[in-house]
Amino acid sequence: MSKYLYLFIFCLSFCLSNANPFYRVDSLIETKQFLSAWKLLSSEETKHNKELINLKKIDMCLKYFTKSVYHQAFAFTNLKPGETIIQHRKHTDVKTIPTFPFKIDAILDSLIRENPKNFSLQKSKGDYYYDILILFGRDWIVSQQEVMRRMYSAYNTADKNGVSDYLSLYALGYFHQLNSASFKAVEYFKRSLMLDSNYAPTHYNLAYVYTEMDSNKIALKHAWSAFQQYEYINYKNDAGQMTGSILGKLGRHEEAIAVLLDCDRLVPSTYHTYYYLLNSFLHLNKTQEALITAENMFSLDWKSHTINTDIIEFFIKTSHLDELINFYEAKLIKEEYDMEFRGHIQLHIAQAYSLVKNKIQTIKYVNDAKRSFLICYDNNHPIFRVLEKMAK
Repeated sequence: MSKYLYLFIFCLSFCLSNANPFYRVDSLIETKQFLSAWKLLSSEETKHNKELINLKKIDMCLKYFTKSVYHQAFAFTNLKPGETIIQHRKHTDVKTIPTFPFKIDAILDSLIRENPKNFSLQKSKGDYYYDILILFGRDWIVSQQEVMRRMYSAYNTADKNGVSDYLSLYALGYFHQLNSASFKAVEYFKRSLMLDSNYAPTHYNLAYVYTEMDSNKIALKHAWSAFQQYEYINYKNDAGQMTGSILGKLGRHEEAIAVLLDCDRLVPSTYHTYYYLLNSFLHLNKTQEALITAENMFSLDWKSHTINTDIIEFFIKTSHLDELINFYEAKLIKEEYDMEFRGHIQLHIAQAYSLVKNKIQTIKYVNDAKRSFLICYDNNHPIFRVLEKMAK
């Protein structure tokens, strides 16, 4: 190699290190050597560069930690090729790796006092409390409500002074959503989407707010976007269920069924998928499919008052009383000896007849249920008060 090439490499390295004081740290981060990057940062700290070092450390803590102790101390790992931080966060015990105390909240408060016009610091403070909200929920040092307040205060101050990104605007929208300020929430969610139109949580929560405002056509657009953009299966399933629900409200039941069957393939046998499917099948008079879905719902928890009430109300609202009664009567025929089971089925049939104001059949099945329950329950069991009320 010629001396000119050596000189060129030396000059290039010198220029890069001066243009970016964290050139070596960033190189380690790029190769996922996070522990080494942290140690290098710490070794280079002086009283002259402490502020810059702290800002870089804050960035590392929020992006690259393996484990944290209430976000007051952080652990890092040097990853091997093919490994991810998420894998280590799931499987690494914090006791087995070095942990470094670093109180971001106190450090940021100090930096803000020294630099009150640097509103990027307020943005970083908001990022910190947003992270805490997501990771720790109610289980942090102060209450969840106080974490939300601190997050909102920091993000709001930053935003009013021109410092924001798609995530801070989403968080501000979410804050207003939780506080039932729907129009404010929509405003921030829309601004967030202008900066990143592919952020699924913004679409999901915007859809939710629009459904509460009875703007179902607009809600559908965002629910569908969330369904398409989410990668994590459980979140994707939630967005699909919302999409199916909205399609049902709009009377587009065939489309609702297609989406909801996709949800059932993603996360099989969930109550809300069955709930919305049953609604759409009954509206389309697809009785056989509705009965199968009702059976799936019933099998989740045959004692559940909520599940059985939902089944009963869907069948009655769509004028399928006969099919509903046959559904429950078939269960009485199959089970002759389990008196607790029979009592619950008789109660549900009585409940159905009560909703259609058929007093004679209501009383008949109430009395049948009483006889069944007296065999397996004490006379003081609360179920008898329910039956007495139903018979009146």
